[in-house]
Amino acid sequence: MHILTLLQYVALASALPRQHHSNPINCPIIFDGRIPQNLTLASFDSAATSPYSPTYVKGENLTWSQILLLSNQTPPSRFDNPTQHKPIEVTINDASLFHSGAGLQIGFRRAGLLLKDDKNAAGADSADEGAVTFHWSVRQDAARPLNLSHEYMNVWHEKADYSGNQFSFVGGVVLKVDGGTGEDSPEEREKWRVQNARNEFIFETKIRYDVWQNFAVRLDYVNSTIQVFYSSGQEPLKEVTMPLPNENSGGGQLQLGIAKKPTETETVVWDGYQEAMPKGEGQIYGGVFVEKSSDGCVSR
Repeated sequence: MHILTLLQYVALASALPRQHHSNPINCPIIFDGRIPQNLTLASFDSAATSPYSPTYVKGENLTWSQILLLSNQTPPSRFDNPTQHKPIEVTINDASLFHSGAGLQIGFRRAGLLLKDDKNAAGADSADEGAVTFHWSVRQDAARPLNLSHEYMNVWHEKADYSGNQFSFVGGVVLKVDGGTGEDSPEEREKWRVQNARNEFIFETKIRYDVWQNFAVRLDYVNSTIQVFYSSGQEPLKEVTMPLPNENSGGGQLQLGIAKKPTETETVVWDGYQEAMPKGEGQIYGGVFVEKSSDGCVSR
């Protein structure tokens, strides 16, 4: 009787949906941008304790501990180990004005994390050779929603000479100069898109507000191709494009956070309209890492 009961229990348990607890990462990690559970906000102000650069890219006179948020209320993303990692939120507000060498970029509202070991010069690290996959997951904050009448460039790999990006992850109404229509509509607002080096959309999916959305972009430097992978929640990543031709040269760095572009703009960087943000806006990230994929390996 007891054996029968046990067998029935095992059969029932195996039929129930399983929560993700095992580690789905099975490729060599080059850079790990996941957030250890023991990090505090102050940890991001020091290169000794932060996985990201404490210096770039943020508003003048702001520290990362003033920009970032940590929460134990947000469930872990697919590629975060719940006992080891926690999500991080990048926020922007009216003070998120970056001062570049050319001056104060008043068109943008911007805060972008750079992996501290990711070097800018072409060929300076192993993320610039062979084939490499860049992973990130995003989740929306209902208390700090994005104003999707604007274009948001939230993840991108910028070339070392700042002349363009090998790929970009954008949302909202994409400006015409950036490859979109610039026309505000519900359909245009509610999409995430991945762009190639020519600002062409190679993948798009609806923005979701109830679940993590997981993205990966594989750059093959040998064959000059780009490929996109996507899933939601705890589902494994799936190929959503074939390997497509792409200009991957130029080195550079991965940046993730928020770059909110203006409306009514001519130059994007130096002019345009940005409404006041008394409560700020935020984008929650998890599962950020860069892995080696030269043998075709992509963590799913």
